[in-house]
Amino acid sequence: AFGAFGSSGLVRPRPRSYAGPPPGSFLRAAALGPALAAMKRTAAAAFGAPAASAFVPSGAAMLDPKAYFAQLQAASFAAPQAAAPAAGASAVPGGVVASSGSSEVLDQVQAASAVRCAAIVKEKGQNFTISVSIEALHTMALKSSYKLREDLVKQPHVKRLCLRVVEVLRKPPPMLTMPQLAKAAWCLARFPNDVRGDAQLMLAPVAKMLASSAWESETAVKLLWCMARMEAIAPHKALLSQVVREMVKDKGQRIPELSVEACVDLLFSISRARQHVHKGDHPTVHLEENDEIFFGMVGDRVMKELAKVEVQLCVDLANIHAECGLRREPLFKALCPKIVDQQKDVREDTMSKVIKAYARFMIPLKPEAQGFRTMAIVAKGDFQRPSEKPKRTGKREFDKPQALFAKTQVHQRA
Repeated sequence: AFGAFGSSGLVRPRPRSYAGPPPGSFLRAAALGPALAAMKRTAAAAFGAPAASAFVPSGAAMLDPKAYFAQLQAASFAAPQAAAPAAGASAVPGGVVASSGSSEVLDQVQAASAVRCAAIVKEKGQNFTISVSIEALHTMALKSSYKLREDLVKQPHVKRLCLRVVEVLRKPPPMLTMPQLAKAAWCLARFPNDVRGDAQLMLAPVAKMLASSAWESETAVKLLWCMARMEAIAPHKALLSQVVREMVKDKGQRIPELSVEACVDLLFSISRARQHVHKGDHPTVHLEENDEIFFGMVGDRVMKELAKVEVQLCVDLANIHAECGLRREPLFKALCPKIVDQQKDVREDTMSKVIKAYARFMIPLKPEAQGFRTMAIVAKGDFQRPSEKPKRTGKREFDKPQALFAKTQVHQRA
């Protein structure tokens, strides 16, 4: 007992001889080998960067328990919200499921020019989903002139794309929404007529869907404009009357949902749908009561927001009023200065129609008169000092007439 204590008074353990492992331990280690290997961690797993889902405190949470708990609670609430978009990241708008490669193609199509988009269609068009096909056609319809679209549609792959979108409108898939269908119709309306075929047959299913659903204002107006542009709105006059009635209801409560361009497009649709064509006579336009109310509301809005309205919309508005025979002198006089000042931005054929519209209603299309230019108002102190009277320099000499004869000739009388 005394041998266990040293001079310092501390207890030193006695050395113990190693007797080896207990009997049967090697057999148990061999049996549990795979399980033990699975429980082991590597150095990278133990001391490496934490997983993306693990919570890592930062800032004051490293020392303050309250701050740590607040950060932990915020991270737990944010985790399910971040997992939801990741689960639906492979879905293209409209319900068409696509891979990450398809989303990359969608971004390329939206950012490309019309010519570059046609090249992408030629290269990858056979693998396009419906949504990517509509976006590609929208890019070519939006970022090109009509002449360029005529050249693009001559390419076989672009024409095949147009025909595919036509089939989509004839038999709309259930996963596509009304805005996507309206966009597809708008794209085809800007292309030549030969790629569309029978427009009434193509747009009839979409119009039926619009009439039986709760529509958005911009979508309904865009689809009606496409029908009027393709001259296929005659069978859908009841649908147009329904949309106009909804717009003028409650003193035009839904009109602010539309842009000025959409309002002018709806006026264009009304002017085309209300035409009555008689054989051997000029076509006439018979407006309904709600149509005239809507014309008045749009005119008042344009006069209030005239500074923000483009000159092309002003020209179209004047031409539509002339086609319908509506003489609204305050509106025409308000549009006149802007049309005259920016007439260089208007095509010649469109400007000639505007001149005829103003001449029909006998409203002058000219700049505002500037008044008498010779009049001047002189204020106090706003005049120059009068000049001094010139001084006489000498005797004045005048040129006297010189006589041709010295004396007056006297003629003898017979």
